[in-house]
Amino acid sequence: MLAVVLAACEGGRSGPAGGSGQTQAGANPSPEARVNPPSPGSVGPRTGRVADGEKGRFQLSTAPGPAGAAAGCAPLPSLRTQLAQLLLVGFPGTRPGTVSRGLVERGVGGLLLFRRNVVSAGQVRALVADLKGRAEIPLEVAVDQEPGTRVARLRGIVRASPSARELGRMPAGRVERYGRATGRDLAAIGVTADLAPVLDITGARWDGVIGDRSFGSDPATAGRAAVAFLRGLAAGGVAPVGKHFPGHGATTVDSHQRLPVVPASMARLHAHDLAPFREAIRSGLDAVMVGHLVVQAVDPGAPATLSPAVVDGLLRQRMGFGGLVVSDALEMGAIATTVTIPVAAERAVKAGVDQLVLSGHGAVPAVLAHLERAVGAGRLSKARVREAFLRVQAFKRVDRWAGC
Repeated sequence: MLAVVLAACEGGRSGPAGGSGQTQAGANPSPEARVNPPSPGSVGPRTGRVADGEKGRFQLSTAPGPAGAAAGCAPLPSLRTQLAQLLLVGFPGTRPGTVSRGLVERGVGGLLLFRRNVVSAGQVRALVADLKGRAEIPLEVAVDQEPGTRVARLRGIVRASPSARELGRMPAGRVERYGRATGRDLAAIGVTADLAPVLDITGARWDGVIGDRSFGSDPATAGRAAVAFLRGLAAGGVAPVGKHFPGHGATTVDSHQRLPVVPASMARLHAHDLAPFREAIRSGLDAVMVGHLVVQAVDPGAPATLSPAVVDGLLRQRMGFGGLVVSDALEMGAIATTVTIPVAAERAVKAGVDQLVLSGHGAVPAVLAHLERAVGAGRLSKARVREAFLRVQAFKRVDRWAGC
């Protein structure tokens, strides 16, 4: 759908400036995507509360927007603000402070909660409310809150649920109820997006990095349970972000430390690893996180996060995904040991990533300065930045630029 909105906006203007060679998202969706568009009752933040602060909602639909929609497009903010909106950033402290308020004043698109930010439900609610209230453009507040206890930043505040592996053995309706409870608890303290669920399929060995964070080793089981859980999250009021495309489940190398390599053939990827992502996209998932891993059958020379072949070619073109593409944290060893964070940010955006995750705030000034220089030098086009900016706003349900 977002591709329709972007196309409507471009239709009322001259061609994109400074062409980067990037393909417009969803411009050539796969035959499968055209045959199986998202259903009217699809999942994702379209049924949830994603951003506070704007009275309207960005209407997601597979139908074209009204004629002349582009004429109602509000002026876009400065390039610097557009770039800042692409960042989802972690910060220190359990109360609003110089750093967190400074990030909001700089215009970052979202803040990411970690255990270091958490004392109690009331404390998190007050922290989030203060920072949201300072944002000129509605702020995304995200967290990693997966089923189980391994990756659950708000453990003790959000109701506990079994691990994803256990949920995979349960009926879909029960899995959805667990997701809805998680979504409601997150929404109640002001969280707008959950970096979950994991859509990875575990390999034959359960000692892989993902382990019981996966809903199972069978594509059908994992897809069914993951879709049920993300439907629940959305019904509870938060936007789910499926991860880690194109599949981290069979790897035994931790991308926090070094770069994993996925040796699977293209046939294996489509029949196995990609199946839960395909099912979630068909169901209407609006955001996908790309993992830091080399997929040899697609691009043996670059991590998926920095690969046009993976992001634009496989995810956008072959799988027909037109929503928000999110990076995994750029400070992770799989990336940071081979390239600087600012350079990684440029390469990721150029590859088609729309939102850049930074676990800490320290690199924000350097990343923004580097991206601005990349645009000025012509390495990164204004059109690509604009496209990413609009996707971030659509995901957050900010309707100010809905006609663009």
